[in-house]
Amino acid sequence: MFYKIKDYLFDTDYILFITVLLISFIGIAAIYSAGYNPVTNTVDSYHKRQLVWLFIGILSFFIMSYINYRRLIYFAPVIYTAGLLVLLLVLLYGGTSMGAQRWINIGSIRLQPSEVFKVVWVIMIAWNFMNFDGKPMGIVTIAKKMLVLIPPFLLVCKQPDLGTALSYVAVWGMVLLLLGVKRSVIIIALIVLAILGKIGWSNLHDYQKDRLMVFLGKVEDEQGKGWNSKQSKVTVGSGGVNGKGFLEGTQSHLQFLPENHTDFIFAVINEEKGLIGGTTIIILFLFLIFRILSISIKCKEASGKILALAVACYIFFQFIVNAGMTIGLAPVVGIPMPFVSYGGTALLSFFTMLGMVNSIHLRRYSVTD
Repeated sequence: MFYKIKDYLFDTDYILFITVLLISFIGIAAIYSAGYNPVTNTVDSYHKRQLVWLFIGILSFFIMSYINYRRLIYFAPVIYTAGLLVLLLVLLYGGTSMGAQRWINIGSIRLQPSEVFKVVWVIMIAWNFMNFDGKPMGIVTIAKKMLVLIPPFLLVCKQPDLGTALSYVAVWGMVLLLLGVKRSVIIIALIVLAILGKIGWSNLHDYQKDRLMVFLGKVEDEQGKGWNSKQSKVTVGSGGVNGKGFLEGTQSHLQFLPENHTDFIFAVINEEKGLIGGTTIIILFLFLIFRILSISIKCKEASGKILALAVACYIFFQFIVNAGMTIGLAPVVGIPMPFVSYGGTALLSFFTMLGMVNSIHLRRYSVTD
């Protein structure tokens, strides 16, 4: 076993690992800056906590690399059921903060199970589609496969955490479209979405409706409902091309930019590092996604291909939505930027996903192992 571990460490995709480490350290630097108070010349402890979670995430990356990803997919129904039970446990006994019941406290550690479930979800997607025969899927097949989506979506919506719940739908849908569907399915899907959209609107919380109305330009309230979006765009624009410099941002440090260490961390980076810094982050994410997709393509086994594809879709979706809402191209839905925004559970979850991708890389030439 020891010899095998050495083999795995030697053959690990270090380009993938170093890329995500670089993104994570940029995130920690941005979190440090977001927590800096120029008036008192003090810094909060968010960056320290994130650094601790980063080391835990690195450990998870190598543990998941060693575990054969096929075993995870084989036990996907069991893992999925356990994940649903934990989500249900949150609604019964979870901690509440800012009107949302999303966390479970284990001693001094606060975990967000809906973030952990993202790992469960990509495993379940791989299991759900692993028998795909290459033919475009029809409405009946899709409806059957969609059954696994409904329970986690409803449980997380109930918390409420609409952004995370929608991410489950988005990633499942992206994988579905990439695998292929019949043309008739797209037409039917658009009709169903229109109907569900009307029903869903009536069940949204007031603040969720406000966010959508602000994004659509139906509400002009820059001092109230539109404050977050307006200040984010001002922060990004104030950085110019070269940025104001590390710890020199005014919008983010003088309390104009809300949630500057989580939802709007990308605005902090753009203010201090300018267009150059923002573009650098975009290039790094695109390279990371390209690397994951290349592992998916090289894998000789169907479930591994789909698992890597699902992880790539998850990272792409959260990155593009977070960046979009920072510059006003997407509604503010509370979706953090992977590896960059503050959040220990989220960081651990994405490193765990990449560990599974590395497990696929290590076994890319084998169909049994």
